[in-house]
Amino acid sequence: MYAERLKQQIDQVNQARVITRFSPVTIFQHLLESFAGTGFKRHLQFLENVQSYARQFREFIIDTDRADPESLHIFGVREGMSQSPVPIEAVPKFEDTLSLSKDFNAAAGDLLLLTLFVIVLLSGAYLAFVRVEI
Repeated sequence: MYAERLKQQIDQVNQARVITRFSPVTIFQHLLESFAGTGFKRHLQFLENVQSYARQFREFIIDTDRADPESLHIFGVREGMSQSPVPIEAVPKFEDTLSLSKDFNAAAGDLLLLTLFVIVLLSGAYLAFVRVEI
């Protein structure tokens, strides 16, 4: 149920982002979010990393439990799992990576669109200035 609701929210935000993409201010905002490592796309990347880590951590717990011959191997029940201590170095660490090249590639379309907006607006301002008689 949680995954369904999350998918609906993601679809709504994506649809709103497509609709507002015609505004230069929104394009600039998306560019800033991409380069700062924040915003909606970054949030989605974080959620993917969390889900990946949760799977990795669950597999670590199951593998550690299977390695203990005294365990009852009942996953999710404290008394049914291994009671032997686990070294902290063996526990997988959560890593949330940022990639500037990936973020730049994703923002290249926005950057091009914003540049086109600026060129069109400056051309229009120049033509309006040239046509005015002083």
